[in-house]
Amino acid sequence: MSDKILLKDIFQFDELLKKYNSVEKLKKNHKKIKLRFNTNWKEKTTKFNFVDMYVNKIPDFEPYILSIGSPKKARNDVRDIQFQFIEVEQHKWLFVGAYVILDTSSLSHTNMYGVSYNYASASRLIEYDKFVDRILVEWTNKPQQFFYVGKEIVDSVELTEIYPKPYFEKDSEFPGYEHLSKSYDDLKIHLNNKSWRDQLSSVYGVYIITDKKKGKLYIGSAYGIDGVYGRWSAYLKDGYDKDELEDSKYPNIKLKNLVNDEGIEYIQKHFQYTLLEIFSKTELGKKQALEREKYWKEVFKSKEHGYNGN
Repeated sequence: MSDKILLKDIFQFDELLKKYNSVEKLKKNHKKIKLRFNTNWKEKTTKFNFVDMYVNKIPDFEPYILSIGSPKKARNDVRDIQFQFIEVEQHKWLFVGAYVILDTSSLSHTNMYGVSYNYASASRLIEYDKFVDRILVEWTNKPQQFFYVGKEIVDSVELTEIYPKPYFEKDSEFPGYEHLSKSYDDLKIHLNNKSWRDQLSSVYGVYIITDKKKGKLYIGSAYGIDGVYGRWSAYLKDGYDKDELEDSKYPNIKLKNLVNDEGIEYIQKHFQYTLLEIFSKTELGKKQALEREKYWKEVFKSKEHGYNGN
């Protein structure tokens, strides 16, 4: 007897189809289950990462997972009941919502890059929201394909895990200021969890960014309205802080040049973020942060041998 748990059994696909198709008189209008494994993709200088969009609640997310695609291979059908997944680990996919497609391409959205496209009008099946962020399945997409309607595939997808709380909140308790050193990917996963956001936005600080491939360092201080959280959020978004100033000068020029030359992918793969010291969010704390930043730059020689611009 197999001990595998199948997605179809947890989501009760057969019962769901009976519910919808019992009221459909024409077989051509019968609903079908579609599994959509949304794959990250890149087009010229534009990159779409579904985990980033989802975690950071970027408005592009839902229009993308319901986007129409090309006319030759339309991603939506009015017969679809779509179950949407995003890849959070290699070949591991997190369930993020179920939708009944009402119209294949009646809505329009302009993304963060100013590109407009059509996407489906859909009704979210709220009865499945209790599984959102909690169900993980294992799946490997076939070449050039990321959605599936064939019953032999739909009924074969195995459940990897059901988490007691949302996936991005697992192991999410703030580790303490004195133990905070994370890779780009780890920091990206945790930074917007409430406990992390609350703690890091409540302090000013001095931090070190390590390029694990080249061995170069960047020393910085955070003393804005959102403290360390605000500064690190900017780094995760663009690879450097576009608005940072130090003594009326722009210290991020070497990081900016690195992103321009190597792409944000280099940052994502090789950078690590470590908190050195924290200070109160006061004028005295700001003064201390700036003084200690200068001290650590001298200690590590990060201007001469690292990424500090001044």
